[in-house]
Amino acid sequence: MNLKHPFFLCFLLGPIAAFAAPTPVIDVQIVQADSADAYATTIGQINELMTARTGEVKLHRVFAGDFAGDLAHQILVVSEYPSAATVYRDQEKLEKYPEIDALLAQMRSTRRLGPECLCKAMRNEGLHVGGAFFSSSVVCSDEAGYAKALDELRAIFDAHGFKDAKLNLWRVVSGRKDATHLAVFAFPSQLRLAEWLDAIHDDAMLREWNERVAKLRTIIGNGSYHEITK
Repeated sequence: MNLKHPFFLCFLLGPIAAFAAPTPVIDVQIVQADSADAYATTIGQINELMTARTGEVKLHRVFAGDFAGDLAHQILVVSEYPSAATVYRDQEKLEKYPEIDALLAQMRSTRRLGPECLCKAMRNEGLHVGGAFFSSSVVCSDEAGYAKALDELRAIFDAHGFKDAKLNLWRVVSGRKDATHLAVFAFPSQLRLAEWLDAIHDDAMLREWNERVAKLRTIIGNGSYHEITK
């Protein structure tokens, strides 16, 4: 048997090639805190300790809800990892870390944890540092079609003066309650987000696009948030 024959090389390498490299994930945790500013400060201290141990920079980012329905004035902690497995690898690195344990113990009396979900990146342009974002929770009936529609939306944003917007689509893979996906549009500031809200509603720049994608997704809820990470 000639193991160097192309047939056998394909047979041996095929299963390896079948596994694509993992895509990034985000962990989204809803938090009620006595003081959003104090909570963000403590998370900043935890980030510094985690960077020293794991090499991750600003692993946890803190956002406050603005016009966000039930989540207005509450906190979202968004943590991005290269993969779902990295979440647990980092946790193992942080075991027996007295400084972090002390900060977590301090936080328990001043905050209450709410729902948490893990999402996979389908389109990942990122979030602006110190910026704001508009999140739309959707039930998506055609993920590929909706992702393609976001390519068209990118062109619409660019043509209407919003090249600084960043478009993201995340699939909810664990912790799902209603929405299957989160579409997140990030801006450098709350003002830029507000200008975009004026444009899409007063000028109806998205009317035709919304009509075309209506069959691809149903909006469950939406809201605006701004970053308060220390």
